[in-house]
Amino acid sequence: MMTETAFCSVIFPANLIYFKDFLDSLEQQTDSDFILLLFNDGVENLTDYLKESSLNYKIINVKGSISETRTQLFEYLKKSTFEKIIFGDTDDYFSLNRVEDCREFLNKFDIIANDLILVSEKKEVLSECYWKDRQELRGLINLESIKFFNFLGLGNTAINRKILPESIFFDPNIVAIDWFLYSIILKSKIKVGFTSSSFIYYRQHGANIVGRKELNFEDFKKGFTVKLNHYSNLARVIPEFQYLATQYLDFMDSLTESNYKKIIQKNKIQNPFWWEEIQL
Repeated sequence: MMTETAFCSVIFPANLIYFKDFLDSLEQQTDSDFILLLFNDGVENLTDYLKESSLNYKIINVKGSISETRTQLFEYLKKSTFEKIIFGDTDDYFSLNRVEDCREFLNKFDIIANDLILVSEKKEVLSECYWKDRQELRGLINLESIKFFNFLGLGNTAINRKILPESIFFDPNIVAIDWFLYSIILKSKIKVGFTSSSFIYYRQHGANIVGRKELNFEDFKKGFTVKLNHYSNLARVIPEFQYLATQYLDFMDSLTESNYKKIIQKNKIQNPFWWEEIQL
């Protein structure tokens, strides 16, 4: 019988140095009833890296920008027969009960988000269950919950396929694909849960935006542009986000290093969510 569960990830050349840890954690899952869907963005001879793997996998080639490859990914998932889809990043690895836990939670929720354990490049634990004590995750999670920041990523969530939008298209300017997608999905009454009973080992390196490093001015400006593009695109679909798009656009002209320092001081947050430190 065809499995109902897919573990879905994008692999690209920069993540190959972490790929073995990713595969090892999936090979040791307590529930092995899933297919690994690898969306291959530019890795040559990918099957060579999977020769010794015991995983049931399928490779789907994608190409283009981040928005284009993710559009291709979701078009594929929408047309698939999988009922439950677990997402994971190929530079991370996972608690060995993650598949089992997510599959169970998806019987009660439409989306389940996992906590993060921050680890170094060498896999040393830096912070246990990073978001476990955040009050925002204890009650009802809805669109308002991810208005100013995000904790629903394509590295730490699992969903029931039926909640995917009928048509999925990401504007080329959107960097935070996950935040945009989940904002669209949460327009509807969707049941969302959060758990620390299974988790992501979230590797800290230069490309990550949540973790222990301080945001410098350049990082802040990049992040600010990401949020501006997020709100501008979201406002086209959800008009009540227009005021945030306008607010961020107006502030962009006066974004200076002294302004940045004031905002960073004001938004000093213990264990921030994605994009939370960059708030007006």
